[in-house]
Amino acid sequence: MKPVTRKLIRTIQSQLFFLKEARDSFYYHTRRILSQPHETEFYALEFIPDELPGCYVDVGANQGQSIESIKAIKPRARVVSFEANRGLAQKLQARYRGRSDITVHAYGLSDQPDERTLFVPAYRKFVYDGNASFDRDNALALYNSHNLFWFSRAKLELKELPCSVQRLDDQHLEPLFMKIDVQGFEHRVVLGGLETIKRHEPILMIECLFDQPELVSLLQSLGYDEYVFDETGLSRGKSRGAVNQIVMTERRARQVRLAPDGGRAPNLAHHTAQRLMQTDLKTPRTE
Repeated sequence: MKPVTRKLIRTIQSQLFFLKEARDSFYYHTRRILSQPHETEFYALEFIPDELPGCYVDVGANQGQSIESIKAIKPRARVVSFEANRGLAQKLQARYRGRSDITVHAYGLSDQPDERTLFVPAYRKFVYDGNASFDRDNALALYNSHNLFWFSRAKLELKELPCSVQRLDDQHLEPLFMKIDVQGFEHRVVLGGLETIKRHEPILMIECLFDQPELVSLLQSLGYDEYVFDETGLSRGKSRGAVNQIVMTERRARQVRLAPDGGRAPNLAHHTAQRLMQTDLKTPRTE
């Protein structure tokens, strides 16, 4: 989607804040019916063999987009999800009540157990819960005239929600795959799960990893390299323009389907997810 089109859609939806619940419900049911993930990178899960043991961990559940995306590609996967916004977590717990394959925890993950404040931006009363962050500046960063037409700072609010965070290492999980999308808090999530990550070497999908040099260095020290994919499989390489980056260790790489001869330059056009209306400013932070 062209930046100007995305900017226009954001501006319009901010004016129609009263339709947010209907919009979220429409996306949920449409993606479930079509079995389509909300972000293109989730198609890479096709290359993880079903017989590999371990659960799929979703850090930053929000409206349940990643839960549904994982289940669209891996219907038999056991998903364990974490959401610091208790209101959103409770909605997900109600949605998946009785599902033994999906667990939703109403707390976030960090490097230490703590009670924190979650900052949730709202513009013209449209709540952008997908951009909530433990960092005030990060929560506000994308709300400006570059991303919204006729931007007015006076219309921007920042809701403050109390929440709890725990460590991944205290969850007693055996993850095969982890998606981490917590608006600039990804490094702390990994620090709180070092023992788990070292022991199980999960495949990691991290939002805007390229924009977090300290986290990149940490993962490299743990033996992680970035991988891209095309229709034939995964191959070591740098993604171009992707929202999420996929990294894994050499051991994990030997267990997944790799592209023959290293694969071609990533061409994901055939796997384009339905993102036209995905407008919670979920774009690389350099935008």
